[in-house]
Parts: sequence; C-alpha cells; structure tokens
Amino acid sequence: MDPIQRQDIRLTCRDGVTIAIRHVWNAQAPQGTGTPIVMLHGTRIPGLSEFDLPVPNGSLAADLALRGHVAFVPDARGYGRSDRPAEMALPPHHSTPLCRSMEITRDIEAAVEELCRLTGREQVALMGWGVGATIMLMYATIRPERVSHLILYNALYGGGSDHPRYRGHDLEDPDRPGRFNHAKYGGYALNDPDMLIDKWDKSIPVDDKDSWRDPAVKAAFRQALIDGDPESLRHDPPRYRSPNGMLEDSFVMGRGGKLVHANQVYAKVLIIRPGLDYFSRPEDIEALRADLVNAPTVEYWEPENATHYIILDRPERGRDAAIAKIVEFIRS
Repeated sequence: MDPIQRQDIRLTCRDGVTIAIRHVWNAQAPQGTGTPIVMLHGTRIPGLSEFDLPVPNGSLAADLALRGHVAFVPDARGYGRSDRPAEMALPPHHSTPLCRSMEITRDIEAAVEELCRLTGREQVALMGWGVGATIMLMYATIRPERVSHLILYNALYGGGSDHPRYRGHDLEDPDRPGRFNHAKYGGYALNDPDMLIDKWDKSIPVDDKDSWRDPAVKAAFRQALIDGDPESLRHDPPRYRSPNGMLEDSFVMGRGGKLVHANQVYAKVLIIRPGLDYFSRPEDIEALRADLVNAPTVEYWEPENATHYIILDRPERGRDAAIAKIVEFIRS
C-alpha cells in the first residue's frame, strides 16, 4: 500500500476568497515528525503542475511526505482550482493585472494557519518557485513568528535593472518606459500549454530531451496546466488562464525594483539557483544575500549543469540532489 495520502481542501482567506490546497502526507509517519511545508508555484502555472504530478519523480510534495514532512500545495487566487476574480470572465483588457504578489500573501496566511492547526506546530517551512519565492519572502516578513525555514527557488529580487528576458520586450509600455504594458496584457493571460515546455526544452543542454526529462513527467506537466483551468477545453487547441499580477511583478523586479526587503526575514534561508536557470540572476542572489542580515543562517546552492526545472528533471540530472538538499535544510 502506498503510504502517501492526498486530500484536496478549500480554505477561505480573510478577504473572502476561497483557495484550493493539495494536502500530502505519509500515513505511516506521525504527523508531527518533520517540519511541515507550504510550497507555492510561480507565474502562469498552478501548484500541482510544479509540486505534485501523478507520475514517478513528478511530486516533490510526495518525496517530502515520505520523509515525514506534511506538505500543502496551494493554488494562489486566480490559478488552478482556486477562486478567480470576476474580471477573468471578461476579456483581459477590461482590467489591469490581477492578483499581485502582496495580495497572494493572504492565501499563504490561510494555508499556514491551517497547516499549523493540522500539525500542532507553531512554525512551518515555506518554499516558493520564481515569483512564488518573492511571495513567500513577503509573507515571511509579515508573519516572521510563523516561519522557521524559507526556501527561495529561482527567485527574482530586483538585483539588477537589465534582465535579459525583459530587454526590448513588449512587456514594457512603449509610451511609458520602465512600466508594465497594461494596455497590451490586461488582467490575465490565455496561455498555450506548450509555451513553458518550449522554455524547458531550450534550457536542456542536450539534443535528446528525453534523456534529461522523463517524457511521462513532460506529459503530466502539460496535462496539469490544462486541468488547472475548467475553461481550457473551450478553446481549440486548449488554452488556460492565469492572472497577470505575478507577471507584472516579475517585470518590476527584472527592471531593478524591490517589492520587499529581505532584512525583515528572521527565518533560516536556503537559496537555490540552478546553473542553467534563465529566470533568477546572479545579481538577484547577490542582493538577497546582502540584505538577509537578520536571517540566522543563509545557504546558497547553485548546482552546475542543472535547469530551472531541476525538481522535475530526471533524478540523475539533479532532482535527487535537490531533494537531498531541501530535506537536509528543513531538518536543520
């Protein structure tokens, strides 16, 4: 019998928004054995696609649960199975970017409080991917008493003003240089599920992508994007919606803006930036490490020849090493 158990729950945040959470735990381990953890997705993508795919080597949540760590994988508001703003039923140009990072900290608050109640713990670990890491950093400054460990995975921080992904990009308003292009992008995006897979393919430094990433993981990832929006199959080919708030926040940080200051973090911190990552920059890491002056410990891990998707790549391509590093850290 598989010891890993899953339950999908829904929580109401302080502002009345209801979010969906995947609860993953080990039925053969006492609930209080390991530090519980909340893991938040990044821009454009629901939580299950990054942290709990139903295939071997596709679920970091399950791997942590096997080691005694109860895991929560929320969908932020506007994503996946969580409530979407009413504006997402209208064309994108009817609203400005929806679900900004600071607003999503309310979702993390609801998840943390429920996880503490469920496990009887006073503190939890947090892990965020991409802009999700920025949101976890924000929450750690708002409720430092609730956070024991903070894992910042592929994080932006505003360490430099010339991110190569945003140089000459139409994310910038042509009439207002340095500002996000609200007129073009509006409140939300309608995404091709193959867009992120194409980025993943380009980051793998060998021609045989299957030797680096299991085709079953790729297929499950793509399906999770489609399944994350109940309206995706209304489009041919399928398209799924994601709010543009995180996208605007990534643009702001890519142009050198800081959305939060890390000197307000009092948890232990692990920063992970794979050597082949295309999102987080060395200057972001340098700025983070310089600002984390009140964190009791700050570790930085940069696995060479590993991609932005290391936790979904094959075990020998860095996934096993990443899991070992995360477990070692949250047990410290």
